Amino acid sequence: MMNEKWSGARARYEAAPVPEELNFAVAAAVRAGGRERKRRRVVRRSLATLASCCACFVLLVNVSPVFARAVYEMPVLGSLARVVTVTQYAIEDKDHLIDVRLPALENTGNTDLEQRINLEIQTRINGVLAEAEDRARQTREAYMATGGAEEDFIPIIISVDYEIKCQNERCLSFILTKTETIASAYTEIYCYNIDLETGKELTLQDVLGPGYREIANAAVRTEIDRRIREEGAGYFDGTDGVEGFQSVTDGQLFYINGAGNPVVLFEKYEIAPGYMGTQEFEIAR
Repeated sequence: MMNEKWSGARARYEAAPVPEELNFAVAAAVRAGGRERKRRRVVRRSLATLASCCACFVLLVNVSPVFARAVYEMPVLGSLARVVTVTQYAIEDKDHLIDVRLPALENTGNTDLEQRINLEIQTRINGVLAEAEDRARQTREAYMATGGAEEDFIPIIISVDYEIKCQNERCLSFILTKTETIASAYTEIYCYNIDLETGKELTLQDVLGPGYREIANAAVRTEIDRRIREEGAGYFDGTDGVEGFQSVTDGQLFYINGAGNPVVLFEKYEIAPGYMGTQEFEIAR
């Protein structure tokens, strides 16, 4: 009887139609394959390390009253300010493939700061997604108007993701990236650098001091010269009528890395040909 029930259940399972959404899931998985494989390797190593640490932790708590008392008095790690994924979704239609992972700020102890940053992120991404969707629709309409076959149209890929660059008791730094891919990829980057003690969003001047412009400019020029000399990099230099690096700006994009140093960013085509992608320069302090 049990075998008959199992066989019937298996038959119903195998006969179930494959949902259309799976096509997009597969496409998204292919696009994100490299990133996910890297994450899985990190997770496997982390789990092994965590298991070892947990065993040591339990042993110390049980055999050392001093250690146990110290653990009891320690602040809970989860109380640290952090950036978490608050929204994640995927959409597929005839115009585009959308893959979104949005962050939110929490546990800062500053509710106003969290609400302001989180609302800004949501509003900003809603806006750029709406614009990207309009472009995708217009691109498809233009393609069809010029005689293109509907089945041959390749939907535009729009992805939004974030990366944490620095996260400690004093500072949170993360970047938000929107990438739109048609024939080539176009990327917009938004940086968030937050002083958790004051609740202020840091500027490059806050990090480097009054002479921030001269300090940053010197570091960028030195590194550009090194990359040209040692790597053969081809930065814009004005010879083709396209100016290269001139100076950092008041609203310069940057993040803070794990060493506490600012890293200034220049988006694709800003100071170098598109094939070189986003350019980053660490300003050591």
